Amino acid sequence: MASIVPNDRIVLQGPEGKVYGVIENRTLRKHIRGSQHILRKPPAIAIDAALYDGYRPFFDAIEVVDTETGTIYRLAATRFDYWRFALQRGYGCQYAVSLSRWKVENPHDPQLKLEVS
Repeated sequence: MASIVPNDRIVLQGPEGKVYGVIENRTLRKHIRGSQHILRKPPAIAIDAALYDGYRPFFDAIEVVDTETGTIYRLAATRFDYWRFALQRGYGCQYAVSLSRWKVENPHDPQLKLEVS
């Protein structure tokens, strides 16, 4: 891994060049299609273990955006470290955390809308 300045934008790429996410402002941001990438049994969100371990010193929070619904899942990285479990389902080792542990922000929630006049 090359030398990384912690405040720079870091693009996370796998060995084949696929972009898995970015780290900006000490937040790991990842976009997913929920229907394909949110685990069903158990309901959870998973992150590639090698990328997570390799870049863990550079982020303090995780934000996962479901591009199909606009739902945003957030979790402190220390909480992810505490609650994660490892799994292998044909895509290499991944770390997952149950959906119930994530803070969920639904963009269609009327409580979140604020009008400023």
